[in-house]
Order: sequence, then C-alpha cells, then structure tokens
Amino acid sequence: MEYPSIPGTTSLPYDPLPPISLTDLPPTLTSPDLPNPNSKSIFAFWKTGIATLPPYLLRNVLNWHRRYAPLGWQIYVVDTVPDSPLHISHFIDTTSPSVVPEAFRNGTLDGDYVAQHTSDLVRFPLLLRHGGLYMDVGILHFGDIDSLWTQRIANPSSPYDFAGVTMGDYPEISAVNFWLMSGPQNPLIARAHHILLKLWEGKTNTKGASGHPLVSHLPLMRVPQEVTVEEEGKEKMIIDDAAMTDYAVQIQCLGAAQRWLDEEGGWDGPRYMREKCWFYSMIEHTYVHEQMTSWTSKKQHELFSLALPGDGEEESEDQLLARRIVEKVVGESWCIKLGHGFAAKLFGADTLGMLWKKHDGTDCKEGTYGGWLRWAEVNCKQDSAPKPLDIPSYEPTIKARLIL
Repeated sequence: MEYPSIPGTTSLPYDPLPPISLTDLPPTLTSPDLPNPNSKSIFAFWKTGIATLPPYLLRNVLNWHRRYAPLGWQIYVVDTVPDSPLHISHFIDTTSPSVVPEAFRNGTLDGDYVAQHTSDLVRFPLLLRHGGLYMDVGILHFGDIDSLWTQRIANPSSPYDFAGVTMGDYPEISAVNFWLMSGPQNPLIARAHHILLKLWEGKTNTKGASGHPLVSHLPLMRVPQEVTVEEEGKEKMIIDDAAMTDYAVQIQCLGAAQRWLDEEGGWDGPRYMREKCWFYSMIEHTYVHEQMTSWTSKKQHELFSLALPGDGEEESEDQLLARRIVEKVVGESWCIKLGHGFAAKLFGADTLGMLWKKHDGTDCKEGTYGGWLRWAEVNCKQDSAPKPLDIPSYEPTIKARLIL
C-alpha cells in the first residue's frame, strides 16, 4: 500500500533493507561480530534471546535494523542464554564486581522484576565499554539516530557527549534509562553506574533501594495515586512513590550523578548537564500517543487498528485523531515507548504493548494507522531534528566526594 506523506518528513535519502521474516532472522542479528569502541552499535536486552521476542517487539528491532544497517549500525539484542553468540558475557566482564553486583554474578537476583533488573544491570556496562546507544526493545523509533550520533555525540568538535531522555521538572530532573547514547567511559554513566553498584551491595533485589544515602537526597518519583495489587500466590503489592522509585532506582542513580558536586574529584553534575547533554523530554517526545488519548491504552489500540479512509471517503472523528497522532509522533517526536508489566499494575489496565501482544498483528496490519506507523519507522526522515531541552542552572543536591 502507498501510505500518505507525513508533514515534517521526507523519504530516506537511501534505500532501507527489505522486509525481514520473523522466523528467518539474518546472521547479522543472531550472531554478529563483536563491536569496536565507538562503532555504531545499538544495544538492547531480551533475557531469552532475540528469536523469542514477541512479534510486536521483534518488529521494533527489525525496523531499527532495516533503517540503520545501511548506515553502518549493528544491532545487538544481548541475552543470558547459555552458549548464545549474544550472551552478555561476550560483551562485558560478568565476573567483575566493578561491572555487575554479586547477585548478578552468582545468579541470585529475585523479586517480581528479575528480567527488568537484569536488563538494568547490563546497560551501563555495555555503554561504558563499547559506547553507542542502548534502548529498550519496546521502542518504536522515528527520530534520526544516525545524525545525532555522527553530528553531536561522536563528533570531536561537538560539545555534547551524552544524549538521553529526561523525566521530571527542574530542578527535579533525571535521565531515564530506556534510551541512552554516549561514547565509551562516559563520565555521567560511570558515576551513575558506581552509585548503582553501591545500592546493590548485599542485595538480591531493589526493595528499599530508594532510601540509600547515595540517592536519598533526591525526591522520590511520584505515582498518580497509591495502588494495591493482589495477585494469586503472591504477596500483596502496594505501589506508591517509594515502590515506584525502588523499581526504577537506576533512574535515581542517573539523577544523583546529575545533581552531584564533587569539587575534589572534578565532577559538577549540574554543569555537565548544561554543557554536555543533549536531552529530550520524556513526556513530549516518547508519550505523544498517550497524551493525545488521555493515557487510555484501549483507545490507542482501537485507533491504530482502524483502516485509513479509501479514495473519496471522509475521515471519521476517530480516523482524524489517529492521523493526527501518527503525524505528530512521526513528524515531531523522538520515539514511542511502550510500557508493560509495572505500568499495567500502576494504571490497572493492559498497556498498548500488552494489547498488541494479545492481538497479534494489530500493530502492523496493512492499510491501518498502525501499519502506517510501522511504514514510517523505516521510510520517513524528519526534516529537522527536534530541538534539545535548554537546561537551566540549578543547585546540586549533594556536595561530597564520589570515589570511583
């Protein structure tokens, strides 16, 4: 099908790779060569391996590959599958206490979010060793990764050496951990990783981690309302600000490093933020679809499942809204971030990602707004990159030695 053009975009100036079968993945994705430092590498994680990704998530990864492989990018979906070419131990030293905590090394991670925390514990080490981009498999990407990397982050004449997405309002701002771009040994990631390892000392999960002195100088993340979750065979879970922060404590570690002043060690987090970071707002650049549907996943699923009007047909109100979402997401924002388990518990309903999983193929059916979105991932280039946030001056929340 020939989809409509999208305002603010043009066709890619090169041919993307052709469609790839979900059941016949190319060796470049299943057994790639190991990366060199500062090479064009996109890292992601799926505990049981790339071939076991649910189809709607695998399509995300395949679309990254189709769009960016012609520009020299290599996709690595690392895993913990024994004897896998993509086993995380091939990429980082999983025996070193300076790389991963004891619970990771001896396989004693526990709690409700083992897979998520395993993923959290490898993303900083991957970037510190190799550089490149780490992003979650739940991301549909529309902004130009290659231009940001070549013109800003890997360009020696550019002042920027870190790019990411932020949450919170100033001065309570933290980089989130689902999209991180840097060269090897980035100073912000190195400090956040040091703090994270300290939080994991003597622990097998992150319960209570938000109270650790290295991050307790930050306010807790906020949830819209306290939620009690009861699941058969499991202990009752109360999701409040502390539980949310414990779950996403890696983000607190980034926030702590961003607001840390260590004059003796030569680290000024607020200054680094202002001078070295290219940031996009999480709300404005990853959750456009949520804002335009009042955070209603069922509505999002219905809209993306609609067929585009045929020749001579008028748009319905829902079709008009679906078109506006696609045009704004593709033409003006950076990506779509799909939420899953924790988000579903917090909001008490299936997320868009979970609905796409339950209704296989509704994320990409030809002729629908979801199909149009998928087409745009691979074929559309934004005419101009979204402008980064202007980081104002703010005071550090802690002044102390931070020994790496």
